[in-house]
Parts: sequence; C-alpha cells; structure tokens
Amino acid sequence: MQTITLLASVLMSLTLVIGCGDRAEQRLSQVQNELEHVFRTGLRDGDITMQRASDHLTVVIAERLLFEAGSSEIKPEGIDVLKQMGLRLKTVSFKEIRVAGHADKALDPDGSNQYFEKLALSKARAAQTVRVLKGDGVDSQSFIAEWYGDIRPIASNETEDGRQLNRRVEIVLYAGI
Repeated sequence: MQTITLLASVLMSLTLVIGCGDRAEQRLSQVQNELEHVFRTGLRDGDITMQRASDHLTVVIAERLLFEAGSSEIKPEGIDVLKQMGLRLKTVSFKEIRVAGHADKALDPDGSNQYFEKLALSKARAAQTVRVLKGDGVDSQSFIAEWYGDIRPIASNETEDGRQLNRRVEIVLYAGI
C-alpha cells in the first residue's frame, strides 16, 4: 500500500511539473507572437532576429537599431524598440532575463586589438539596455547583465558585414515555473 501511495505521489508531482512547463512554454509562445507582430519591420530588415528553444526565447537586436557606432548611449528609436519590448515583457513572469552585449573584433588602423575597450563598450550597452527595460516596469529581480566584448562572434570578423552582425545585444527570456 505504501508503494502505491508513493507512486501516486510521484505521478502527481510529475503532472504538476509538466503542467507548469506547458504554461511556461505557452507564455513564451505568446510573447514571441506579440514581439513578432510589433517588430515585423525589424525582423524583415534583419535588425532583429528571434530564436526559440523549449525553455527560452532569444531576441537579437543589431547595433544599428539601438546605438551609434562606438557609443553606449541608446538612440531615440532604440529606446522606442526597448519600450515596446518592455510593454510585452512586464505582463509575463520570467524566471530570468539575460541581457548580453557583444562587439566585433576589428583591428585599429595601427594593427592593435582593443579588447578591453570592446569589453567595456559591450558592458555599457548591456547595462543601458537593462536600464531602459527596468524603467518600463519589467521585473528587476529577473535581470542578469552580461558582456562578452568580441569573444562570442556569430559571423566572421574578416568582413564589414560579419563585424556588423557581431555588434549586437541579445535578450534571452527564460520561462518561469
């Protein structure tokens, strides 16, 4: 009899966990659909991309949409983009929101690599992005700011097109239970 009670308890726990996972995934789908609708122009133009996994949604925003080259001050149109995103994010509970700044690995004309400058720039951009999102009422407890400088490229740094892709902010939304 104890074995049956234990098995029933385990099955109930699994049912709750699976049900919670389904709700979290539904919330991610809802947010993704809303963001796709709001950012259809940015998605079409390649300034914004989205990648979905079972437990998270990654929104990648190109530098040119948020910042002037070499600057960590968000452009007015970039603030509008983040405010639109913030409006959608504050209605959903997330376990975690990771905001990561990235840079390219371009050499200076003198041939030097400005690793620490790129790292500082990516940090400042991640922090500014978090500041704007928090200002719109998104739960501040769930934010983690990360900065990678030029160490996580998604394209070759040998061409301007590749370097442009590497200059980005990634916002990763992890579903909560």
